[in-house]
Amino acid sequence: MTPSLDKDEIPWEQQALNLVIATVQEAMQEKPAEQQQPLQMALMTLRGFLAASRSNEDERGSSPEPFLDEIPPNELSRFQHWGAILRTRREASGLSRKLLSELSGVPEAALQRLEEGTYAPSQMALLHLLSVPQLKLETSDLPWETSTIDPNLALNCWLAPGFDPVKMVKELSMQVNGNGGHIEQSYLYMDHMSAAHWCAIAEQKDYDAMQSSMPLDRCAARILRYVGNTGIDMIALGPGSARNEVWLVKQLLVQAGHADLRLYLLDISQPLLSVAYRHAAEVLADYGGAVFAIQGNFHHLPRYGQLLYSPRRAHRRRLITMLGHTFSNLENELRFMRNSLVGFAAGDLLLIDCRMGYAPADRPDEIMAKDPTLSGRRSSDLVNRWDEFLAGPFRRYGSEKCEVDIVPTLDMSCAIPGSYGVDLRAVVRSAAGEREFSVYYGRRYDPTLLIQALRREGWDLVDQFNYGGSSPCDLMLLRKRG
Repeated sequence: MTPSLDKDEIPWEQQALNLVIATVQEAMQEKPAEQQQPLQMALMTLRGFLAASRSNEDERGSSPEPFLDEIPPNELSRFQHWGAILRTRREASGLSRKLLSELSGVPEAALQRLEEGTYAPSQMALLHLLSVPQLKLETSDLPWETSTIDPNLALNCWLAPGFDPVKMVKELSMQVNGNGGHIEQSYLYMDHMSAAHWCAIAEQKDYDAMQSSMPLDRCAARILRYVGNTGIDMIALGPGSARNEVWLVKQLLVQAGHADLRLYLLDISQPLLSVAYRHAAEVLADYGGAVFAIQGNFHHLPRYGQLLYSPRRAHRRRLITMLGHTFSNLENELRFMRNSLVGFAAGDLLLIDCRMGYAPADRPDEIMAKDPTLSGRRSSDLVNRWDEFLAGPFRRYGSEKCEVDIVPTLDMSCAIPGSYGVDLRAVVRSAAGEREFSVYYGRRYDPTLLIQALRREGWDLVDQFNYGGSSPCDLMLLRKRG
Protein backbone atom coordinates (compact mmCIF):
# COMPACT_ATOMS: atom_id res chain seq x y z
CA MET A 1 0.00 0.00 0.00
CA THR A 2 1.57 3.29 -1.02
CA PRO A 3 1.79 5.98 1.67
CA SER A 4 0.50 8.64 -0.73
CA LEU A 5 -2.88 6.98 -1.21
CA ASP A 6 -5.86 6.98 1.09
CA LYS A 7 -7.54 3.62 1.57
CA ASP A 8 -10.54 4.70 -0.51
CA GLU A 9 -8.22 5.46 -3.45
CA ILE A 10 -6.64 2.02 -3.49
CA PRO A 11 -8.14 -0.27 -6.19
CA TRP A 12 -10.54 -2.79 -4.70
CA GLU A 13 -8.49 -5.69 -6.16
CA GLN A 14 -5.44 -4.60 -4.16
CA GLN A 15 -7.51 -4.14 -1.00
CA ALA A 16 -8.87 -7.68 -1.45
CA LEU A 17 -5.37 -9.12 -1.96
CA ASN A 18 -4.10 -7.35 1.17
CA LEU A 19 -7.00 -8.81 3.16
CA VAL A 20 -6.32 -12.34 1.87
CA ILE A 21 -2.59 -11.99 2.63
CA ALA A 22 -3.32 -10.88 6.19
CA THR A 23 -5.76 -13.78 6.65
CA VAL A 24 -3.27 -16.37 5.41
CA GLN A 25 -0.54 -14.91 7.62
CA GLU A 26 -2.77 -15.23 10.69
CA ALA A 27 -3.71 -18.81 9.79
CA MET A 28 -0.06 -19.74 9.24
CA GLN A 29 0.95 -18.68 12.75
CA GLU A 30 -1.41 -21.29 14.21
CA LYS A 31 0.20 -24.11 12.21
CA PRO A 32 3.27 -26.12 13.24
CA ALA A 33 6.47 -25.33 11.33
CA GLU A 34 6.26 -28.43 9.11
CA GLN A 35 2.81 -27.33 7.87
CA GLN A 36 3.72 -23.73 7.14
CA GLN A 37 5.51 -24.29 3.81
CA PRO A 38 2.39 -24.59 1.59
CA LEU A 39 0.90 -21.46 3.18
CA GLN A 40 4.17 -19.57 2.72
CA MET A 41 4.25 -20.61 -0.95
CA ALA A 42 0.69 -19.28 -1.29
CA LEU A 43 1.75 -16.02 0.40
CA MET A 44 4.61 -15.56 -2.06
CA THR A 45 2.24 -16.03 -4.98
CA LEU A 46 -0.29 -13.59 -3.53
CA ARG A 47 2.44 -11.02 -2.88
CA GLY A 48 3.61 -11.50 -6.45
CA PHE A 49 0.11 -10.78 -7.78
CA LEU A 50 -0.07 -7.69 -5.58
CA ALA A 51 3.32 -6.43 -6.76
CA ALA A 52 2.39 -7.09 -10.40
CA SER A 53 -0.90 -5.20 -10.09
CA ARG A 54 0.88 -2.23 -8.54
CA SER A 55 3.77 -2.16 -11.00
CA ASN A 56 1.34 -2.22 -13.94
CA GLU A 57 0.03 1.16 -12.79
CA ASP A 58 3.44 2.84 -12.66
CA GLU A 59 6.15 0.63 -14.18
CA ARG A 60 8.65 3.34 -14.95
CA GLY A 61 7.86 6.10 -12.50
CA SER A 62 9.53 6.96 -9.21
CA SER A 63 6.51 5.99 -7.13
CA PRO A 64 7.41 3.89 -4.06
CA GLU A 65 4.18 1.88 -4.40
CA PRO A 66 5.55 -1.22 -6.22
CA PHE A 67 8.27 -1.54 -3.58
CA LEU A 68 6.12 -1.41 -0.43
CA ASP A 69 3.64 -3.74 1.25
CA GLU A 70 1.41 -3.05 4.24
CA ILE A 71 2.52 -4.66 7.52
CA PRO A 72 -0.08 -6.65 9.48
CA PRO A 73 -0.25 -5.31 13.07
CA ASN A 74 1.01 -8.57 14.58
CA GLU A 75 4.21 -8.48 12.45
CA LEU A 76 5.30 -4.90 13.08
CA SER A 77 8.31 -5.84 15.22
CA ARG A 78 9.67 -8.26 12.61
CA PHE A 79 9.70 -5.62 9.87
CA GLN A 80 11.09 -2.97 12.20
CA HIS A 81 13.97 -5.40 12.78
CA TRP A 82 14.35 -5.84 9.01
CA GLY A 83 14.42 -2.05 8.57
CA ALA A 84 17.18 -1.78 11.16
CA ILE A 85 19.20 -4.44 9.30
CA LEU A 86 18.80 -2.56 6.02
CA ARG A 87 19.84 0.77 7.59
CA THR A 88 22.83 -0.80 9.37
CA ARG A 89 24.06 -2.52 6.19
CA ARG A 90 23.65 0.67 4.16
CA GLU A 91 25.53 2.83 6.66
CA ALA A 92 28.27 0.22 7.14
CA SER A 93 28.89 0.21 3.39
CA GLY A 94 29.11 4.01 3.29
CA LEU A 95 26.08 4.40 1.04
CA SER A 96 23.66 7.29 1.29
CA ARG A 97 20.01 6.60 0.57
CA LYS A 98 20.41 8.50 -2.69
CA LEU A 99 23.32 6.33 -3.83
CA LEU A 100 21.58 3.11 -2.74
CA SER A 101 18.54 4.24 -4.72
CA GLU A 102 20.72 4.68 -7.82
CA LEU A 103 22.37 1.28 -7.36
CA SER A 104 19.20 -0.67 -6.61
CA GLY A 105 16.48 1.20 -8.49
CA VAL A 106 14.39 1.46 -5.30
CA PRO A 107 13.13 5.06 -4.83
CA GLU A 108 14.55 7.01 -1.89
CA ALA A 109 11.06 7.45 -0.42
CA ALA A 110 10.58 3.68 -0.35
CA LEU A 111 14.02 3.11 1.22
CA GLN A 112 13.23 5.59 3.99
CA ARG A 113 9.94 3.85 4.86
CA LEU A 114 11.60 0.42 4.77
CA GLU A 115 14.35 1.55 7.12
CA GLU A 116 11.80 3.13 9.46
CA GLY A 117 9.92 -0.18 9.56
CA THR A 118 6.61 1.42 8.62
CA TYR A 119 6.20 -0.71 5.50
CA ALA A 120 7.29 -4.19 4.44
CA PRO A 121 9.44 -4.66 1.31
CA SER A 122 7.63 -6.08 -1.72
CA GLN A 123 9.19 -8.91 -3.67
CA MET A 124 10.28 -6.38 -6.28
CA ALA A 125 12.11 -4.34 -3.61
CA LEU A 126 13.94 -7.40 -2.31
CA LEU A 127 15.02 -8.46 -5.80
CA HIS A 128 16.43 -4.97 -6.37
CA LEU A 129 18.22 -4.81 -3.01
CA LEU A 130 19.73 -8.27 -3.41
CA SER A 131 21.49 -6.96 -6.52
CA VAL A 132 23.59 -4.52 -4.46
CA PRO A 133 26.66 -6.43 -3.16
CA GLN A 134 27.68 -3.64 -0.77
CA LEU A 135 24.65 -4.51 1.41
CA LYS A 136 25.82 -8.14 1.69
CA LEU A 137 22.22 -9.32 1.95
CA GLU A 138 21.68 -13.07 1.99
CA THR A 139 18.46 -15.08 1.84
CA SER A 140 18.70 -15.65 5.61
CA ASP A 141 18.37 -11.86 6.06
CA LEU A 142 15.04 -11.68 4.24
CA PRO A 143 12.05 -10.88 6.46
CA TRP A 144 10.03 -14.02 5.78
CA GLU A 145 9.57 -16.74 8.33
CA THR A 146 10.54 -19.48 5.87
CA SER A 147 14.07 -18.10 5.66
CA THR A 148 14.71 -19.70 9.07
CA ILE A 149 13.44 -23.06 7.79
CA ASP A 150 14.92 -23.23 4.30
CA PRO A 151 16.76 -20.29 2.69
CA ASN A 152 15.77 -21.47 -0.78
CA LEU A 153 12.10 -20.88 0.01
CA ALA A 154 12.50 -17.16 0.65
CA LEU A 155 11.33 -14.88 -2.16
CA ASN A 156 10.76 -17.80 -4.48
CA CYS A 157 8.47 -16.25 -7.09
CA TRP A 158 7.87 -12.96 -8.81
CA LEU A 159 5.28 -12.13 -11.45
CA ALA A 160 6.68 -9.86 -14.15
CA PRO A 161 4.93 -6.51 -14.77
CA GLY A 162 2.11 -6.70 -17.29
CA PHE A 163 2.24 -10.50 -17.55
CA ASP A 164 -1.23 -12.03 -17.90
CA PRO A 165 -1.19 -15.85 -18.23
CA VAL A 166 -4.99 -16.14 -18.23
CA LYS A 167 -5.18 -13.82 -21.22
CA MET A 168 -2.55 -15.90 -23.03
CA VAL A 169 -4.51 -19.13 -22.53
CA LYS A 170 -7.59 -17.41 -23.94
CA GLU A 171 -5.56 -16.23 -26.93
CA LEU A 172 -4.30 -19.79 -27.47
CA SER A 173 -7.90 -21.03 -27.52
CA MET A 174 -8.83 -18.36 -30.08
CA GLN A 175 -5.86 -19.25 -32.29
CA VAL A 176 -6.50 -23.01 -32.39
CA ASN A 177 -10.07 -22.25 -33.48
CA GLY A 178 -8.88 -19.87 -36.20
CA ASN A 179 -8.46 -20.50 -39.90
CA GLY A 180 -4.76 -21.41 -39.70
CA GLY A 181 -1.45 -19.58 -39.64
CA HIS A 182 1.28 -19.32 -37.01
CA ILE A 183 0.96 -20.08 -33.29
CA GLU A 184 3.92 -18.68 -31.36
CA GLN A 185 5.22 -21.72 -29.50
CA SER A 186 5.47 -19.93 -26.16
CA TYR A 187 1.70 -20.31 -25.98
CA LEU A 188 2.04 -24.10 -25.96
CA TYR A 189 3.82 -24.06 -22.60
CA MET A 190 0.99 -22.15 -20.92
CA ASP A 191 -1.26 -25.21 -21.02
CA HIS A 192 -0.59 -27.54 -18.07
CA MET A 193 -1.04 -30.74 -20.06
CA SER A 194 1.25 -29.47 -22.83
CA ALA A 195 3.84 -28.65 -20.17
CA ALA A 196 3.56 -32.22 -18.88
CA HIS A 197 4.02 -33.55 -22.41
CA TRP A 198 7.11 -31.36 -22.83
CA CYS A 199 8.61 -32.85 -19.67
CA ALA A 200 7.95 -36.30 -21.12
CA ILE A 201 9.88 -35.33 -24.26
CA ALA A 202 12.83 -34.15 -22.16
CA GLU A 203 12.90 -37.55 -20.45
CA GLN A 204 13.05 -39.50 -23.71
CA LYS A 205 16.29 -41.43 -24.12
CA ASP A 206 17.33 -39.87 -27.44
CA TYR A 207 16.66 -36.29 -26.36
CA ASP A 208 18.12 -36.76 -22.89
CA ALA A 209 21.31 -38.36 -24.21
CA MET A 210 21.96 -35.41 -26.53
CA GLN A 211 21.37 -32.86 -23.73
CA SER A 212 23.43 -34.84 -21.21
CA SER A 213 26.45 -34.76 -23.53
CA MET A 214 26.64 -30.97 -23.22
CA PRO A 215 30.10 -30.12 -21.76
CA LEU A 216 28.84 -27.78 -19.05
CA ASP A 217 31.76 -28.55 -16.72
CA ARG A 218 34.25 -27.21 -19.26
CA CYS A 219 31.98 -24.29 -20.00
CA ALA A 220 31.77 -23.43 -16.29
CA ALA A 221 35.56 -23.36 -16.05
CA ARG A 222 35.72 -20.96 -19.01
CA ILE A 223 33.07 -18.68 -17.49
CA LEU A 224 34.98 -18.50 -14.21
CA ARG A 225 38.23 -17.62 -15.99
CA TYR A 226 36.39 -14.71 -17.57
CA VAL A 227 34.52 -13.33 -14.54
CA GLY A 228 37.26 -13.90 -11.96
CA ASN A 229 36.13 -13.49 -8.35
CA THR A 230 33.10 -11.30 -9.07
CA GLY A 231 29.60 -12.46 -8.22
CA ILE A 232 27.43 -13.96 -10.95
CA ASP A 233 23.76 -13.36 -11.70
CA MET A 234 22.68 -16.17 -14.02
CA ILE A 235 19.45 -15.38 -15.88
CA ALA A 236 18.03 -18.55 -17.41
CA LEU A 237 15.60 -17.73 -20.24
CA GLY A 238 12.96 -20.37 -20.94
CA PRO A 239 14.69 -23.06 -18.86
CA GLY A 240 11.86 -25.62 -19.00
CA SER A 241 12.68 -28.19 -16.32
CA ALA A 242 16.08 -26.42 -15.84
CA ARG A 243 18.17 -29.58 -15.66
CA ASN A 244 21.01 -28.15 -17.75
CA GLU A 245 20.86 -24.76 -16.05
CA VAL A 246 21.00 -26.28 -12.56
CA TRP A 247 23.90 -28.55 -13.53
CA LEU A 248 25.79 -25.51 -14.83
CA VAL A 249 25.13 -23.58 -11.60
CA LYS A 250 26.34 -26.56 -9.56
CA GLN A 251 29.55 -26.68 -11.60
CA LEU A 252 30.08 -22.93 -11.17
CA LEU A 253 29.59 -23.13 -7.40
CA VAL A 254 31.85 -26.16 -6.97
CA GLN A 255 34.64 -24.87 -9.19
CA ALA A 256 34.52 -21.32 -7.80
CA GLY A 257 34.64 -22.49 -4.21
CA HIS A 258 32.16 -19.85 -3.06
CA ALA A 259 28.41 -19.25 -3.30
CA ASP A 260 28.18 -15.70 -4.69
CA LEU A 261 25.76 -16.72 -7.41
CA ARG A 262 22.09 -15.95 -7.97
CA LEU A 263 20.00 -18.01 -10.35
CA TYR A 264 16.96 -16.32 -11.90
CA LEU A 265 14.61 -18.74 -13.68
CA LEU A 266 12.50 -16.77 -16.17
CA ASP A 267 9.79 -18.75 -17.92
CA ILE A 268 6.39 -18.05 -19.41
CA SER A 269 4.96 -21.34 -18.15
CA GLN A 270 3.83 -21.54 -14.52
CA PRO A 271 3.83 -25.37 -14.45
CA LEU A 272 7.32 -25.62 -15.96
CA LEU A 273 8.57 -22.82 -13.71
CA SER A 274 7.34 -24.74 -10.66
CA VAL A 275 9.17 -27.87 -11.81
CA ALA A 276 12.33 -25.88 -12.52
CA TYR A 277 12.31 -24.03 -9.20
CA ARG A 278 11.73 -27.15 -7.13
CA HIS A 279 14.53 -28.99 -8.98
CA ALA A 280 16.93 -26.07 -8.50
CA ALA A 281 16.12 -25.66 -4.80
CA GLU A 282 16.58 -29.37 -4.11
CA VAL A 283 19.82 -29.87 -6.07
CA LEU A 284 21.52 -26.65 -4.96
CA ALA A 285 20.47 -26.77 -1.29
CA ASP A 286 23.91 -28.03 -0.20
CA TYR A 287 25.96 -25.78 -2.48
CA GLY A 288 24.74 -22.27 -1.56
CA GLY A 289 23.68 -19.53 -3.91
CA ALA A 290 20.11 -18.26 -4.21
CA VAL A 291 17.31 -19.27 -6.57
CA PHE A 292 14.49 -17.01 -7.78
CA ALA A 293 11.59 -17.81 -10.10
CA ILE A 294 10.12 -15.14 -12.38
CA GLN A 295 7.04 -15.86 -14.45
CA GLY A 296 7.23 -13.65 -17.49
CA ASN A 297 7.95 -13.38 -21.19
CA PHE A 298 11.65 -13.14 -22.06
CA HIS A 299 10.77 -11.15 -25.18
CA HIS A 300 9.90 -8.35 -22.71
CA LEU A 301 13.26 -8.36 -20.89
CA PRO A 302 13.78 -4.58 -21.25
CA ARG A 303 10.76 -4.09 -18.94
CA TYR A 304 12.31 -6.07 -16.10
CA GLY A 305 14.47 -3.41 -14.48
CA GLN A 306 15.55 -5.52 -11.51
CA LEU A 307 17.63 -7.66 -13.90
CA LEU A 308 19.15 -4.69 -15.71
CA TYR A 309 21.22 -2.97 -13.02
CA SER A 310 24.63 -1.58 -13.95
CA PRO A 311 27.12 -4.45 -13.44
CA ARG A 312 30.05 -2.04 -13.24
CA ARG A 313 28.55 -0.29 -10.23
CA ALA A 314 27.27 -3.50 -8.65
CA HIS A 315 30.55 -5.41 -9.22
CA ARG A 316 28.75 -8.45 -10.58
CA ARG A 317 28.57 -10.18 -13.93
CA ARG A 318 25.43 -11.35 -15.66
CA LEU A 319 25.30 -14.65 -17.49
CA ILE A 320 22.23 -15.05 -19.72
CA THR A 321 21.51 -18.64 -20.74
CA MET A 322 19.27 -20.02 -23.48
CA LEU A 323 19.75 -23.78 -23.29
CA GLY A 324 17.66 -26.62 -24.67
CA HIS A 325 17.85 -25.02 -28.16
CA THR A 326 15.70 -22.10 -27.01
CA PHE A 327 17.70 -19.69 -29.19
CA SER A 328 17.00 -21.66 -32.37
CA ASN A 329 13.26 -21.72 -31.57
CA LEU A 330 13.01 -17.93 -31.78
CA GLU A 331 10.91 -16.49 -34.57
CA ASN A 332 13.75 -14.11 -35.52
CA GLU A 333 17.04 -14.59 -33.67
CA LEU A 334 18.68 -11.36 -34.81
CA ARG A 335 15.66 -9.25 -33.91
CA PHE A 336 15.68 -10.85 -30.45
CA MET A 337 19.37 -10.04 -29.97
CA ARG A 338 18.78 -6.48 -31.12
CA ASN A 339 15.61 -5.71 -29.17
CA SER A 340 15.16 -8.07 -26.21
CA LEU A 341 18.81 -8.08 -25.06
CA VAL A 342 19.25 -4.34 -25.49
CA GLY A 343 19.29 -3.67 -21.74
CA PHE A 344 22.36 -5.76 -21.01
CA ALA A 345 25.77 -4.18 -20.62
CA ALA A 346 29.23 -4.56 -22.11
CA GLY A 347 30.94 -7.56 -20.57
CA ASP A 348 27.76 -9.51 -19.91
CA LEU A 349 27.85 -13.13 -21.10
CA LEU A 350 25.37 -15.10 -23.20
CA LEU A 351 25.38 -18.90 -23.39
CA ILE A 352 23.38 -20.62 -26.15
CA ASP A 353 23.25 -24.13 -27.55
CA CYS A 354 22.32 -24.78 -31.17
CA ARG A 355 21.96 -27.67 -33.58
CA MET A 356 24.32 -27.60 -36.52
CA GLY A 357 23.11 -28.22 -40.05
CA TYR A 358 23.23 -31.77 -41.40
CA ALA A 359 24.07 -30.36 -44.85
CA PRO A 360 24.78 -26.92 -46.35
CA ALA A 361 21.73 -24.67 -46.58
CA ASP A 362 21.99 -24.47 -50.36
CA ARG A 363 21.51 -28.25 -50.74
CA PRO A 364 17.84 -28.88 -49.83
CA ASP A 365 17.76 -32.44 -51.22
CA GLU A 366 20.73 -33.42 -49.06
CA ILE A 367 19.14 -31.77 -46.03
CA MET A 368 15.90 -33.73 -46.56
CA ALA A 369 17.88 -36.96 -46.76
CA LYS A 370 20.14 -36.40 -43.74
CA ASP A 371 18.16 -34.40 -41.19
CA PRO A 372 16.48 -36.97 -38.86
CA THR A 373 13.29 -34.93 -38.37
CA LEU A 374 12.75 -34.28 -42.09
CA SER A 375 13.76 -37.78 -43.19
CA GLY A 376 11.57 -39.53 -40.62
CA ARG A 377 14.47 -41.25 -38.84
CA ARG A 378 13.52 -40.24 -35.29
CA SER A 379 12.42 -42.95 -32.86
CA SER A 380 8.71 -43.71 -32.83
CA ASP A 381 8.48 -42.99 -29.09
CA LEU A 382 9.95 -39.52 -29.56
CA VAL A 383 7.67 -38.82 -32.54
CA ASN A 384 4.61 -39.85 -30.50
CA ARG A 385 5.65 -37.58 -27.62
CA TRP A 386 6.06 -34.63 -29.96
CA ASP A 387 2.65 -35.32 -31.49
CA GLU A 388 1.04 -35.32 -28.03
CA PHE A 389 2.75 -32.04 -27.19
CA LEU A 390 1.93 -30.19 -30.41
CA ALA A 391 -1.53 -31.61 -31.21
CA GLY A 392 -2.88 -31.51 -27.65
CA PRO A 393 -4.09 -27.87 -27.62
CA PHE A 394 -6.20 -28.43 -30.77
CA ARG A 395 -7.89 -31.44 -29.16
CA ARG A 396 -8.41 -29.73 -25.80
CA TYR A 397 -9.39 -26.22 -26.91
CA GLY A 398 -10.94 -26.90 -30.31
CA SER A 399 -14.63 -26.09 -30.59
CA GLU A 400 -15.29 -29.32 -32.48
CA LYS A 401 -13.82 -32.80 -32.69
CA CYS A 402 -10.81 -32.97 -34.96
CA GLU A 403 -7.93 -35.11 -36.19
CA VAL A 404 -4.42 -33.63 -36.09
CA ASP A 405 -1.31 -34.68 -38.00
CA ILE A 406 2.10 -33.11 -37.30
CA VAL A 407 4.06 -32.74 -40.55
CA PRO A 408 7.71 -31.53 -40.67
CA THR A 409 8.62 -29.20 -43.54
CA LEU A 410 11.86 -27.57 -44.67
CA ASP A 411 12.07 -23.76 -44.50
CA MET A 412 14.90 -21.99 -46.31
CA SER A 413 13.86 -18.41 -45.46
CA CYS A 414 15.93 -17.76 -42.33
CA ALA A 415 17.33 -14.56 -40.83
CA ILE A 416 20.84 -15.94 -40.25
CA PRO A 417 22.85 -16.80 -43.40
CA GLY A 418 23.69 -20.47 -43.85
CA SER A 419 20.84 -21.72 -41.65
CA TYR A 420 17.69 -23.64 -42.46
CA GLY A 421 14.55 -24.26 -40.46
CA VAL A 422 12.46 -27.30 -39.60
CA ASP A 423 8.85 -26.15 -39.38
CA LEU A 424 6.50 -28.56 -37.62
CA ARG A 425 3.01 -27.93 -38.97
CA ALA A 426 -0.29 -29.13 -37.56
CA VAL A 427 -2.77 -30.24 -40.21
CA VAL A 428 -6.18 -30.08 -38.49
CA ARG A 429 -9.14 -31.87 -40.05
CA SER A 430 -12.70 -31.48 -38.80
CA ALA A 431 -16.25 -31.34 -40.16
CA ALA A 432 -15.62 -27.69 -41.07
CA GLY A 433 -12.70 -28.61 -43.34
CA GLU A 434 -8.92 -28.64 -43.20
CA ARG A 435 -6.70 -26.01 -41.59
CA GLU A 436 -2.92 -25.77 -41.24
CA PHE A 437 -0.86 -24.14 -38.47
CA SER A 438 2.85 -23.65 -37.89
CA VAL A 439 3.26 -24.77 -34.27
CA TYR A 440 6.98 -25.38 -33.62
CA TYR A 441 10.09 -24.07 -35.26
CA GLY A 442 13.75 -25.04 -34.95
CA ARG A 443 16.78 -23.98 -36.96
CA ARG A 444 20.08 -25.62 -37.83
CA TYR A 445 23.16 -23.47 -38.38
CA ASP A 446 26.51 -23.15 -40.04
CA PRO A 447 28.61 -22.30 -36.93
CA THR A 448 30.97 -19.91 -38.73
CA LEU A 449 28.15 -17.90 -40.29
CA LEU A 450 26.20 -17.89 -37.01
CA ILE A 451 29.18 -16.46 -35.10
CA GLN A 452 29.63 -13.79 -37.78
CA ALA A 453 25.95 -12.81 -37.58
CA LEU A 454 26.04 -12.54 -33.79
CA ARG A 455 29.22 -10.46 -33.94
CA ARG A 456 27.42 -7.97 -36.17
CA GLU A 457 24.81 -7.67 -33.41
CA GLY A 458 27.49 -6.76 -30.85
CA TRP A 459 28.21 -10.19 -29.31
CA ASP A 460 31.71 -11.67 -29.67
CA LEU A 461 32.57 -15.35 -29.28
CA VAL A 462 34.47 -16.20 -26.09
CA ASP A 463 34.54 -19.97 -26.59
CA GLN A 464 32.58 -22.80 -28.19
CA PHE A 465 32.18 -26.48 -27.40
CA ASN A 466 31.00 -29.25 -29.72
CA TYR A 467 28.75 -32.05 -28.47
CA GLY A 468 25.83 -34.25 -29.50
CA GLY A 469 27.54 -37.04 -31.45
CA SER A 470 25.26 -38.02 -34.36
CA SER A 471 23.15 -34.91 -33.63
CA PRO A 472 25.89 -32.27 -33.95
CA CYS A 473 25.44 -29.28 -31.64
CA ASP A 474 27.50 -26.32 -30.47
CA LEU A 475 27.55 -24.66 -27.07
CA MET A 476 28.58 -21.02 -27.61
CA LEU A 477 29.71 -18.55 -24.95
CA LEU A 478 29.48 -14.95 -26.11
CA ARG A 479 30.35 -11.57 -24.59
CA LYS A 480 28.57 -8.29 -25.25
CA ARG A 481 30.94 -5.82 -26.82
CA GLY A 482 31.34 -2.32 -25.38
